[in-house]
Amino acid sequence: MLVSGYYGAGNLGDEALLAGLVTGLTARGIEPVVLSVDPRSTRKLHGVAAVDRYSGLVPALVKADALVSGGGGLLQDVTSGRSLSYYLATLRLAKAMRKRVVVYGQSLGPFTPSGLARTRRALAGVPLALRDQQSVGLAASMGYGSVLVADPALVMPLPPGVTPADLPADRRDGPVVLAPRGGQDALNGALAALAGALQAEGVPLAAVAFQPRQDEQAVAELIRAAPSVVARQATTPAETLAAMAGARYVVSVRLHGCILAARLGIGFAGLSYDPKVKGFLSQAAAPAFTAPVDGRALLSLVRTAPPAAAHAVDHLTRLADEGLDWLAATLGSAA
Repeated sequence: MLVSGYYGAGNLGDEALLAGLVTGLTARGIEPVVLSVDPRSTRKLHGVAAVDRYSGLVPALVKADALVSGGGGLLQDVTSGRSLSYYLATLRLAKAMRKRVVVYGQSLGPFTPSGLARTRRALAGVPLALRDQQSVGLAASMGYGSVLVADPALVMPLPPGVTPADLPADRRDGPVVLAPRGGQDALNGALAALAGALQAEGVPLAAVAFQPRQDEQAVAELIRAAPSVVARQATTPAETLAAMAGARYVVSVRLHGCILAARLGIGFAGLSYDPKVKGFLSQAAAPAFTAPVDGRALLSLVRTAPPAAAHAVDHLTRLADEGLDWLAATLGSAA
């Protein structure tokens, strides 16, 4: 089975998603082959077969029984029309080669009118498993049914040294962990203002860059605003979980900053720049802020550091696990 996504590009959120997907598939007797920007790093990090997402695509499809497109926010053309063209071309090629095709763990949109029309054509006859209600609704508006699942990062393995016993829902002595996103100046500015206010109150602070090449400058700006911020280095999903474990609260512009906080049972709030972030926060019953951020409300929230909504997170975790069962069954493998 061939898996297509934004893998091997140094985005720790996408790598966390893949870690959950690989673990779930192998536990169900399915051995994936991953299309990757950097196949060598993907093989080393996840212990799976991987090929170049361009030069290896056709040979891998020839050998594969099926293509799984996902997960992630692949099917949208607001940030990149070229990216959408790649993923749709991959879908069309697999269909032309009479391979089974499944879209799994994805969000849909936002689209330009042209992107929406192209995506609707490419998805004809394809089973869809989508990770938020808004995407399910968009698929319905295209005339397609879908299954609601959750991001497989919610079931990724915990790293060595981190066990459920180490994950209290309310950790008052830990730092507030901040996760900015490069290019989101207004939301990153709100994070910086929050960091400055919390530093003045003596609250310990840490920051994590989920895509180092894109986010390191934003982390540096947080440190300039609040020099007590500790930049926690992470280069793998396991290291990212370890960097976040023990936090009293997480405030993230990155979607997977929120998702991994949920995985750890830590309370979190999101600063939403995209419908996929807002969709997850709604499902997780977690606070959501959009620009312009109400700084006083955000500071008040973080001072109280409410725990994660356990009922909502438990439901999402079940959806992630059931989604992997659905994927295995759809691919024709015994779950």
